[in-house]
Amino acid sequence: MRIATQAAEALRQVHRHRLLALLLAVIVGAWSLFGLVAHELHEDRLQPDQGFPFDRPILNYLHAHEGHGRCALANTLSALSGPVWLTGYGLVALVLGWLAYRRRYRALIFAVGAVGGTMAINLLAKYHFERLRPAFYNQVCFETPTQLTDPSFPSGHTMASLAMACALGILCWPTRWRWLVWGLGLGLALGVAWSRLYLAAHYPSDVLAGWLATIAWVWTLYLVQLRYFGELRQLGHTVREEVEEAI
Repeated sequence: MRIATQAAEALRQVHRHRLLALLLAVIVGAWSLFGLVAHELHEDRLQPDQGFPFDRPILNYLHAHEGHGRCALANTLSALSGPVWLTGYGLVALVLGWLAYRRRYRALIFAVGAVGGTMAINLLAKYHFERLRPAFYNQVCFETPTQLTDPSFPSGHTMASLAMACALGILCWPTRWRWLVWGLGLGLALGVAWSRLYLAAHYPSDVLAGWLATIAWVWTLYLVQLRYFGELRQLGHTVREEVEEAI
């Protein structure tokens, strides 16, 4: 009877922290899937046509449906020194400056860690796996493609754009602009991911891995640094006490 009562109390604790439990499930799932994708690609990373079965068909479909307007859009979304990315850099700098001015150092560290940590993960993964870039087409968007020398896995453009979108969305959540920020940020991240595939700069699995790693890292950082840190620690203490009493 006592064990049943304690189990019921533990379930009530979990229910009270259901949002935290959902966030933990997302984080664990994203890290696990990223590890699975990386493991599957590791052995044949230096082969010219390596990857998952869906990689080549998606690239072939995009290549077969090239258009001048879509090519121009893809180039604009991919250009790190272009207007889209310069606007993103300026917006991030503005937010960081505002956080520093308001002395919101915890949020400032989160924003820097979200974007900077994501890019550190990207560089470590690139030079650990050393996956070759796609090199299937003599022309991409009606031009001879530039052969990029850095590794393909995972997509740095994809990770950077999604990290900025998530970080700004989280920081703006208490404001009335939250849905606008999330909508624009995720729209940009999806557009950037599409552009990298349209220009045959990455495999679809590079983009998928970039999304997974970014989601895992940014929300892990959010969990341990911002709102739920104390709640996570309290939940851990509660579960441990319940287990110890049950034993």
